This record gives sequence, structure tokens and C-alpha cells, in this order.
Amino acid sequence: MLQIPAWRASLRGEIVGRETIPDLYSCWADLCARSVEDNVYYTPRYARALLNTVERDTNVHFALAWDGTDLVGLLPFTRPRLLVPLVGATRQAWQSKYTYSCTPVLDRSNPDEAAGTLLDAMRTASEHEWIISAVNTQGPACRAMLAALERGGHPGLFLNRFQRASLEATVSFEQHMQAGLPAKRRRDLARNRRRLEKMGTIGHKSYTLGAELEGAVTQFLRVEASGWKGRSGTALACREETRQFAIDAFTKVDSSSACRVDILTLNDVPIAAGVIVFAGSTGFTVKCAYDETFASYSAGLLLEVEVIRSFLSERWAERLDAATEDAHVIDSLWPGRVEVADLLFSLSSRSPEWRLAALQRTKNLKRTSKRAIQTLLAQFGLQ
Repeated sequence: MLQIPAWRASLRGEIVGRETIPDLYSCWADLCARSVEDNVYYTPRYARALLNTVERDTNVHFALAWDGTDLVGLLPFTRPRLLVPLVGATRQAWQSKYTYSCTPVLDRSNPDEAAGTLLDAMRTASEHEWIISAVNTQGPACRAMLAALERGGHPGLFLNRFQRASLEATVSFEQHMQAGLPAKRRRDLARNRRRLEKMGTIGHKSYTLGAELEGAVTQFLRVEASGWKGRSGTALACREETRQFAIDAFTKVDSSSACRVDILTLNDVPIAAGVIVFAGSTGFTVKCAYDETFASYSAGLLLEVEVIRSFLSERWAERLDAATEDAHVIDSLWPGRVEVADLLFSLSSRSPEWRLAALQRTKNLKRTSKRAIQTLLAQFGLQ
């Protein structure tokens, strides 16, 4: 355990290893309950579910900021591969295949001071370059980090910007459908629903507690595994560690977050399912799947319409976050947008602007090469 001098006299920072998670759990959950910006992926339950299963071998450390015995800032991080030999090894906020935001958890009472203390702690771990992926660029946590970087004279920039869909509970369902969706989209959805109704009874149910929630998660896993993800071996049910992650993250609810599973049925048989995990007042739509037998009926989108209806009618969250990596079909149903990007910055005292520019060029080249390979594979039907 490494103790860090306080950025301000009232706060102290430290770096700890993953072995301290059991001791951190309670104060970590308390911090999430009063965070300035919700991030379900860094709640203790979701993070621990990952670390105990698919991320068992990942060397994760935690930068922490304390105000007395109260945890006021948290950012888990890892050391990735060497990216630029002349620049040095970077550190990056911990991100897994199932993590779609690395937004730091900061106490809403003083996020700027908490962010500054986190940066001081992070600098003791590495005075090189850092990447915090998939942050809301206009969100209060990101703004606090940017302000702390500016105060410390540390340069930073954004990479890989995109617009992520978001939905707020500000209008009625009828108003949303009329103003938020093009007329053609509404007609297509209504027509597909009528086609399904000719085949039987359509039902929609949501599950949030106990054995019913566990059963709904099992149904989701079954629907997901029945499609292309099952055939490619990437469905959660395909491997024991990912199946266990889903059970731990989606069914073992505690005070820091909760889960909701929505299922669309035809004659009581599930044909689409979606998983929403909550942090604070925000619901993150972390997973969705549909029976490909009903792909031409837009079963997944029809389920989404029912989720929107429930959300806007019952107001069980203030906002829904699409939790996507890029453009997504849900964009056509959710009109709100949040700009998401990777925050890249240098904590080095030696030519930080040059080092940052070198890393930026390397990251851009890697991204361009990846897209070219994906395009080539798609052309040959290998993706």
C-alpha cells in the first residue's frame, strides 16, 4: 500500500491492489451512492463480479482519494502493453470486454478536489501517459478531471469521439413516439407487431427481484446463446466464467446497484430479452438479445418499445444509458445523445506535449489498421 501526500490538506490519496477489495467494499458502495456521475461498471458489485470471473488474472490496482475515513474518489487501473517505445509504458483505467465506461467515481460534494487527489495518486504509480476510456466528455466527472489536469499543468486530449444514445424521463411515451421517432419507423414497428400478433399472444414482463430475476437472467442467457453469439462462442453462456459473471453481476443485487430484466414473449415463449443494470438514478442497458427466428419482425426493437413505454410511464430511473461502443440500432429509438471519448493525458514533467502527440499518433494508426482488417475480413465473409 502506497500513501500519497494530500493534494489538499483535507484529502489523502493512495494506491492499493485488488486484494483490498473486501475491505473497500462498504465505503466503495457508499461512494457510488453519492457520486457526481453514475457509472455502473465501477460499482463494487459489477466490478467484483468481473474480477472474480473473466478478469481473475488481471493485475488491477486502485487509485483512491480519502477525506478522513470517507472514500471520495476511485479509479481502478491497469498497465497495458508498451505502446510507444520512446515514450514509455502507459497506464489505463481498467476496462474489460464488458465495461463501456471508465468514468472515475467522484464524490458529488467536492469532485474537483477528489479528482486532483486521484491524479496525485496516479502520478506516483506512473509519471507517464494515461488513458481513461469511454468517458462522457461533458459529464461532471470528466470536467472535474480536466480541471485537475489544467491546475497541474498536465496536457490532455480526446480520442475516438462518438455519440452514445441516451434517454431521459422528461416526456410521456406518446410524446416520445410522436416527436422522437420518424413516421416511417413508427409504421414499421406497428406493422411488425401486427404480424407477430397474427402468430399468437405477445407479452412483456419485467423482473427485478429474487428467484424471478434469476429465472429471467437464465432466459436471457438462453436467448443470447441461440443466436450468432452462441455460434461464434461469444455468448455469455458459452463459457463458465462469463456465465458466472452474468449471474453474479445481474442477480446478486446489493445497495449500490440493482438489475432489471425485460422479456418479450410470443405465446409465453421468450423471443427477446434485455438487461438493465442500475447505478444511482441511471439505468445502463448492458445486454440485449433476440431469437433470430423473429429477426424479420424486429423482435429486439419491439421489446425496446415496451421498455421505453414502461420507463416513461413509471419513471423507474431518471436516465437510460445505451452502453454502446459506437453507433447502434437503438439510436433510432432514443433521441438523446452523449458525447463519449477516450481521455488521454500525460503526467510526465519531461516534454509531456511531445509524448502525448507520439502516443496519439500510435493510437490513431492502431485504430486505422484495426478498421482496415475488419473491412477486409467482412469482404471475405470471415467476420
